[in-house]
Amino acid sequence: MKELRPYTRNVFYYETDKMGVVHHSNYIRYFDEARVDHLKQGEVAFDLLESLGILLHTLSLNCEYKRPLVFDEPFSVYGTLTKVNGTTLELDYRIVSGKTGEVNVYGHSVHCFTDSNMRPIRLKNKYPEIYDKFAAYVQPKKKEVKSEK
Repeated sequence: MKELRPYTRNVFYYETDKMGVVHHSNYIRYFDEARVDHLKQGEVAFDLLESLGILLHTLSLNCEYKRPLVFDEPFSVYGTLTKVNGTTLELDYRIVSGKTGEVNVYGHSVHCFTDSNMRPIRLKNKYPEIYDKFAAYVQPKKKEVKSEK
């Protein structure tokens, strides 16, 4: 089982609201940025998938907010691929402050592999080499204790 490096950057000013904190919608963008980065790390970047006619649609996404990030605060998104079965993959996310080390946000997303006509693809059957790259990163879902700091 291979591990993914966290995706790391600082909060940009335009991502904050009048209260000086990151607007809640931006955490979803952070998940997306991390997912793109993690796919590259796993050698299945979006451009490779799309060149094969594979699209990756989001089926569901949830986010649990714990503590807001603020302008210029460094943060890391830790992504864990928790499931890949032939047609779908699932990821868990933790956004962690680079200043405090506290978890800011927990998230989870489910995605479906489709062709250009939006018909589901059984990746394991049609592209076993791509499936194997995803499967190498799957880690069982952890029972995580969420602190209320």
